[in-house]
Amino acid sequence: MVASLLAAASMAAVGLSAVGLVVASGWWGGVEPAGSWQEAMSITGSAWALTFGVPVRLLGVDYSLIPWGLVLIPSWLGHQAGRWIVKVVRPSRLRSLVASWILTTIITAVIVAAVSVVSDVPDVQTSARRALAMAGLVTFISVGSGLWRASDLVRAAVERIPVVARVVVRSSLAGALSLIGMAAIAATIAAASSFGEVTEVFTALDPTAFDTLVLLVLSLGYVPVLVSWALGYLVGAGVSLGPDVLVSPFVPVIPPTPLPAFPPLAALPEAAGPGSWGLPVLVVISGAFIGLLVSRLAAREGPLVRLAIAFLASALSAVWVYAFLAMGTGSLGDGRLAGIGPDPGLGALLASVGLVIGALPTSVLRARRRPRKLAAVPPSQDSDQHSVQHSTES
Repeated sequence: MVASLLAAASMAAVGLSAVGLVVASGWWGGVEPAGSWQEAMSITGSAWALTFGVPVRLLGVDYSLIPWGLVLIPSWLGHQAGRWIVKVVRPSRLRSLVASWILTTIITAVIVAAVSVVSDVPDVQTSARRALAMAGLVTFISVGSGLWRASDLVRAAVERIPVVARVVVRSSLAGALSLIGMAAIAATIAAASSFGEVTEVFTALDPTAFDTLVLLVLSLGYVPVLVSWALGYLVGAGVSLGPDVLVSPFVPVIPPTPLPAFPPLAALPEAAGPGSWGLPVLVVISGAFIGLLVSRLAAREGPLVRLAIAFLASALSAVWVYAFLAMGTGSLGDGRLAGIGPDPGLGALLASVGLVIGALPTSVLRARRRPRKLAAVPPSQDSDQHSVQHSTES
């Protein structure tokens, strides 16, 4: 109980301090005249709730396109808190470890929800219910990762899961991460090729040194969103920027559309290149990677069983793709920007087709596991004493 309370309190204190430094730099060092310290504290609390994935309402307009990169702050703190709990509590049973895990999650979620309620002002508002749910989810996952990293009890519990289930989950995650990695490379290439446009937008804002820090933090926070958009583009679902604007590899020219003056948005392509039609082939390649991993991890199973495992892994990988695409959808203002981003359902459907096509043929390939070299077992002390006694008697 005490360890969980201290872990949750430390996560809140460090997280609020980190967010407060960024807010203070833009609040008192920006171009606009600074307001009162009470308003700064309210914005700090709402911004801290934003780092847990909670949408913010500014001046009556909902902004639900979350800068998911900022979630790394509470995620890293939660991971370290989980490792600290294992060192302090030193649980001997899995039940006590799970109790500390759940208790830390509940306390942290309640703190974030309370800060969300206290920080509400007419101009900046967050949902306490959403804060409770999202803070609980982020804390549960991050603290759990720390517990798994530091405790043998959690790893032993994972080892008791059936091998087929572990192969399905592991292969599906590998396939989804390979797709996300390809999307990240595509987003990097798009940003590098549009570096001039990004610089022009940044120069036009004419920010101060403190505003530059805020812009940098927000730009880094929206990197996962841009990767999600790149994934939607890669699988063929495209990215919607309004009712009649779709950025897709199958749309030759994107009509000009006004976007917020935010530097990362300048990296969006204005036209589809000649090789864009071949981008969905990368999905098939990721599916082939899933099949190869299944053939290696389930080498002792028959071909039909491996086919079934590859199909399930591809379907589950499409679920991860759906979740990642959903992270890139939301509102970036009112009117035309009230709903932008890729279509998660269409993207997951297209991804599932390509993954299955690539995974099934490679899953039936027989992969040979390399035999592990057996290490020499050193003689124990008892055997040494027995041999000495035997020689003495002789």
